[in-house]
Parts: sequence; structure tokens; C-alpha cells
Amino acid sequence: MLEDKFVDIKGIKIHYLEKGNGKPYLLFHGARFNARTWEETGTIDAIAESGFRAISVDFPGFGKSQSGNYDDLGEFIKDFADTMGLGKVIVMGASMGGEAAVSFSVNNPDRLLGAVYVGAVGVSAYESKLKNLDGKPILLIWGKRDNVSPISNANLILKYVKTAKLVHVGVNHACYLDDPQGFNKEIKEFLKGIK
Repeated sequence: MLEDKFVDIKGIKIHYLEKGNGKPYLLFHGARFNARTWEETGTIDAIAESGFRAISVDFPGFGKSQSGNYDDLGEFIKDFADTMGLGKVIVMGASMGGEAAVSFSVNNPDRLLGAVYVGAVGVSAYESKLKNLDGKPILLIWGKRDNVSPISNANLILKYVKTAKLVHVGVNHACYLDDPQGFNKEIKEFLKGIK
């Protein structure tokens, strides 16, 4: 098991795990999960083995992180990246974490090396800004029969972002639990294209 690490973000004690060296790849969990989920799926290892610095973060009030006042978790991602001294980042989020990753991405496109949205929810709230992502490498991973985040969320991103690509892994909303190996294979393939 990776060692628990903590950082103070605007007075909130935030828990994270990290492994590897290279460009930072931030991982964010869904509402029923936490930073360790990405360790259990082998995704942190896959990213580190690809030559990147994997940093899996517990959102405020989840896992081992203290609660904090963030209406927009995209703002939290920015604060985390700033506090950690990370310049440009790759950001990945699932479900609720996917929405946070979309929010961070559209509002800080200059900070984005690439993004992976996994069954992201609430995408339509950012429709007017999705064009900010065009030209960035974006990977969309959805389960074949996701009954939580309809495929329309992915299609909306594809409509505005010519550089986005959709792949299906597993069946359910938490597709990375259905087929961790298939999921990690897509991540490794995606990372080959990150400059």
C-alpha cells in the first residue's frame, strides 16, 4: 500500500497518494469511492510505469480528507495543483470527479496537458465552455451500459472537442471496476500521445 500523504489546502487537510516521476497526472474519485480506489484498480501503477507522476486525491469530506467549503470541486483541483506547485497537469475524474475534472479543464485550459473523463456527470452545465478544450488530448471512457451518466454527456464533449476520443470499457458506471486491465490499457495508450 502506498503511504498516506497530506497537504494543507486553504486550511483543509487533504489526503493523497503518489507514485512515479514525470509530468503530474491527477486522479479524482467518484462519490462512492476514494483515493485508494485507483490504487486497487492498478491505475496508479499503470500511470507511474508510463513515466508520469500519479497523484490520487481525496476530495474534501471524502476518504481521509477534512471537509471544506467548495461549491465547485473544479476550484478545489486548481487550489490543489497550485499548492503542490504543479504547472501543467493531466487530470482524470470519474462520475462526480469527472464533473470536477471537466470544470477545472474548461476554466483552466492553459493548465491542461490532457484529460480523461470517466462516466462524467453534469457535463451540460459546462456546454458554453467545452470549446476551450478543443486541441487538447481528451479521452472519454464510458461503460457500455452506464445507467448513471448517459452517453449524451460524452457525445456533448465530442460535439465541441475534435481532439476527444470515446472508448467503452466494461459495462457499468464504475467501468474501471468491471475491467481494470482494459481500463488501464486505455490510459497507457492515451499517455503515449501526451507531449
